[in-house]
Amino acid sequence: MLSTIRMPQMGVSDECAILSKWLVREGDRVSRGQPVFSLETDKATFQYEAEADGFLVRILTGEGEEAAVGSPVGIMSDSGDFHESELETMLRELETPDVKPHPRTEAKTVIQRDGHTELKTEHGSVQNGMNGKWNISPRARKKADELNVDVNSIGPGSGPGGRIIERDVLNTVHANRTGNESERKVSGIWPGRQLTVDNRIDMRPVSVEGTGQAGFVGRLVDARKILALCTPQNKLTPGAAVCHELARLLLRTPELNARRHGDRIYEYNTVHLRLTVKSPSGTLKPVIRCAETYMLNELAILMRNTSERCRRFTSKPQEFQEGTFTVADLGGCGVDCFTPELTPPELCALGIGAVTMQAGRNKQGGIELYPAIRLTLAYDRAGVDMLCAAEFLNELALRLEPGGTNL
Repeated sequence: MLSTIRMPQMGVSDECAILSKWLVREGDRVSRGQPVFSLETDKATFQYEAEADGFLVRILTGEGEEAAVGSPVGIMSDSGDFHESELETMLRELETPDVKPHPRTEAKTVIQRDGHTELKTEHGSVQNGMNGKWNISPRARKKADELNVDVNSIGPGSGPGGRIIERDVLNTVHANRTGNESERKVSGIWPGRQLTVDNRIDMRPVSVEGTGQAGFVGRLVDARKILALCTPQNKLTPGAAVCHELARLLLRTPELNARRHGDRIYEYNTVHLRLTVKSPSGTLKPVIRCAETYMLNELAILMRNTSERCRRFTSKPQEFQEGTFTVADLGGCGVDCFTPELTPPELCALGIGAVTMQAGRNKQGGIELYPAIRLTLAYDRAGVDMLCAAEFLNELALRLEPGGTNL
């Protein structure tokens, strides 16, 4: 099976990095934890460690080239045996704009620091009408194209050496925006919508954590399609399959992929999925940023490695920041039905239970047993309508059950 190697995010504010040197060549075997390439940010030099065993089959970003955080820089295979058609298909998918990753993601990194490293490259420089040339990051250029912003009007940015970064583009849009604010995005977040009068009447007095009264909806999901994907070879779990489809659906339902601060709701245009992990010190809730950008096998590996870092106390502080939706998977504990906890200020949390056998009618009218998983959605009634939550859970179930969309 093929998977991508993505440029890791070393700091919360990092948007891109320079791939300074590949430490392995195409065709080389790579072991988990082995340094694969070195990279430079505007603060330090790091080395990226392989997330899993495999072979490096294709280098996508050459030495000395700059790449956005989260963009694919190489392709790995879990074994040396793969078809060229698989590689060609993946390359075509990576070239398709709809499946290009959002710039922020996570990866296991950091094994050395060499001190401060200044960026001297001129990648993506643009001509400013008054002040000459200013560097612009790939992420800022893409955002400027999306929002139809003239980068020549921005001038020196807030990055190192006057570099124009995404924040400068968004600030320009924010300063010049007119009309309906709900149709514009600021820093990847839809401007807050005001709670309605009904919302305020429905909620109890706000607690210290900022949550209102919680509501719950649940549903049994036919798990035959999910279990068909989970084999000992790929190490996929039903929870990973649910999370993969959940992240994709949340992009179409931003009113649930949101956070509430006071009486305003802020909807996100990317999914920062918060996991629930048991560690020796208690329950930890790390966040996988931009979860919708990963393929199923990549998300499963990232979830396993993120959980392992929590259990070994090697997680970084930025792995726990700014989630937009919480998932609690207790299937491995044998619990088939439970109520998930909300993580303020997030509006929703999904509980994934264990696989159980249920009786139902088949097409011939007889009774048959089938595997099922119970999903329970908890939501903050101050920001999410009960019918909206029910429709979301139904749509998720239809996508996971036989006959739904491909996972």
